[in-house]
Amino acid sequence: MTDAPEAYVIIAYGDRLGYHYSAIFAALLISAYKGDASPIVIYTDRPELFRNYPFQIVPITLQQISDWSLEGRYWFRIKNRVMHDVLGRGFERVLYIDSDIAFTGNPNIDIGRVTPGRAVLFRNEGPVNRSPKSHYRGLAGLPKNLFADDGLVLSPSAPLWSSAVMGLHRDMRASVDCADRVIRGLLGKIDSHTLEQFALGVALARNHQVVPSFGSFSIFSTSRTKAFARRRMFEFFQLNHAAPFDVQMAEAKRLRLRQPIGKMVVGRLLELKAGPDPDFSMLA
Repeated sequence: MTDAPEAYVIIAYGDRLGYHYSAIFAALLISAYKGDASPIVIYTDRPELFRNYPFQIVPITLQQISDWSLEGRYWFRIKNRVMHDVLGRGFERVLYIDSDIAFTGNPNIDIGRVTPGRAVLFRNEGPVNRSPKSHYRGLAGLPKNLFADDGLVLSPSAPLWSSAVMGLHRDMRASVDCADRVIRGLLGKIDSHTLEQFALGVALARNHQVVPSFGSFSIFSTSRTKAFARRRMFEFFQLNHAAPFDVQMAEAKRLRLRQPIGKMVVGRLLELKAGPDPDFSMLA
């Protein structure tokens, strides 16, 4: 437990070490911009990779990963379980970010907007049935009382909130649990990888206002942008992994992670493949 009023949260797990080093880089940028002593909490299956950094590490075991992902049936449920765990650690407010987000400004702009009645999620992506091919159209055919115990009737026109950024108050822990029940109730009925974020949005909306992020950051969600950013991060850690923390923060702020627009356009036109991740195990 902690008396700190707020914390930033990142998850890094799995066989591909690019996720772990992306998490370190994301945490370096948060540290460089936040301007206060709020801890950065990292949930990871490889705590040794973070031993030289002043982050709070929460080790996660292979058994936890299996349990939280429902034995690999739905990996994104891990985000829900991590938020449930961290909101029980005494923080008043937490801001979760995906490891493929790089802040370019003070993250306090989002965490400071979190209140007992207001959550911050990355952005509203529109109604879940906005596409004619949306699997969420199947919600209309599910029993209306499927989530009656939670007072929920799920609508195919409900908004889909992205959870790449999640600013939650500790009073919302019950909503996180409600979202988990929705995830488990829809798994196998609605074939979509976005169940976690859909469930959180509808669970929060019962009792809380949900607003979009105002944060300043770059997000690397496509294969090409992620591949370019990972290559730049690999070069960064090759040069700086042994440098003092203050030096790493300063250099991280200077690093350009976006490909020049001309090369990006050419890559799309020629349909060039993104390429594999660098071998981050060379840094471990």
